[in-house]
Amino acid sequence: MHAYEITLLNFLKKKRSASFEELKTTGIGEDALRWAIEELSKMGAISVEREELESVELSEEGKSYLKEFPEERLIKELSKGSMRIGAIKNKIGLIWAKKNGWIKIDGDKVELTGEGRNAIGKEYALRSALSEIAKGVVKESAELGVLSKRKLVRIGKKSIIKNIVLTETGAKLNPIEEGIGPLTPEMLKTGSWRGKSFKAYDVNAESAIIYPARMHPVHEFINIIRSTWIGMGFMEVSGPIIESAFWNFDALFSPQDHPTREMQDTFFLSNPKTIDIEDVEALSKVKAMHEHAWKERWHKDLAKQALLRTQTTSVSVHFIRKYAGIMNANYPVKLFSVGKVFRNESIDYKHLSELHQSDGIIIGDNLALSNLIATLKSFYEQVGFPDIRIRPSFFPFVEPGLEVYYHDDKLNDNIELCGAGIIRKEITKAMGLNKDVLAWGMGLERILMRYLGIERISELYENSVAWLRKRKEIIW
Repeated sequence: MHAYEITLLNFLKKKRSASFEELKTTGIGEDALRWAIEELSKMGAISVEREELESVELSEEGKSYLKEFPEERLIKELSKGSMRIGAIKNKIGLIWAKKNGWIKIDGDKVELTGEGRNAIGKEYALRSALSEIAKGVVKESAELGVLSKRKLVRIGKKSIIKNIVLTETGAKLNPIEEGIGPLTPEMLKTGSWRGKSFKAYDVNAESAIIYPARMHPVHEFINIIRSTWIGMGFMEVSGPIIESAFWNFDALFSPQDHPTREMQDTFFLSNPKTIDIEDVEALSKVKAMHEHAWKERWHKDLAKQALLRTQTTSVSVHFIRKYAGIMNANYPVKLFSVGKVFRNESIDYKHLSELHQSDGIIIGDNLALSNLIATLKSFYEQVGFPDIRIRPSFFPFVEPGLEVYYHDDKLNDNIELCGAGIIRKEITKAMGLNKDVLAWGMGLERILMRYLGIERISELYENSVAWLRKRKEIIW
């Protein structure tokens, strides 16, 4: 019998029963004490009375909100004057300030309401409730429900040891030390372990949870996407994140007065403000394509605007142009890219302003919509989406176009996964390519959102250490 078990048993022989707090007076460490209780319980030497209690504890994100909530910080910033929505990086604060009625949004302008001005510097009910929970005071309230919904607190059950009672079996035991258990630094220093036997380890005994290093789920999933496309015979390509409007919009048949080009949808840069278009031939052909199709004057200055790419299709059109100059390519050519794109969108449960996309193209002869649908179905089946649905849709650079989506029963919403179609002849002609091109662009976070069972895409980037440790493993 281990020394810890002997100490505990002898203590209980004098008292017959004791609380966990009383047993700590034996000098045994808390973890070792729990182990000894478990071992003696297995032997039937003691009986353990447990109590189930509701547990409420702060998440890592919740701890960061103890001093100030994002919505409180936002209204302080807005007290200096209104702001453009695109300039507000505090998206969580924006959402909750709007819910609280503290701000109003007029177009792309955000400003305080009277209620918001009154809230500055005042006690915030959510922060007060969070502070109370941090001190161990938990009360049923509407605030507790909101804090739980925002993943700032975790509500669960925990079992505590209330009382330990010596049984008749335990009273009859005459404890003898069977061998050395854990080696202590003192034993190693003095060599007292020499010549003694060691107690066998119970491999089924409970042990402390160890959290090994893990890759972030987004990066892990990107690797899965890569291996899936490569396994389907595709080659990976890449392109710049900072792009000209020419390759991001104009070369893809998007008219220069299209709403997506406006500041509320696109992040235009001030440094560099413009990017020169070195491909003079492509520039001339795209100009002719626009003026013929849209019957309006095409402006080179607008095409030179520098921006953060809004789609990885900008990579695809670069390679459509490249293959126009390759005479003896082994068709069909199958290419894919994976990378970040940026859109100045309102943040909600399925939208972010920064996300990952995977684009792909197949270049060849006599390619039809059926080839595209078969390719997408094969891909989504391999990444755990056998139940995708397909319907007609419009995108400026494809004709015909289609949309891949699934119905989320939990959210009761149709979630778009992918836009696809056959690249317009106007584009392939302007790029100098006399081939059919199948194309698609898909968001990766929405696939991952469903697989991990999360309700908001933003949860992927909140970097809660607890969630990252325990989140569902991605296995394909």
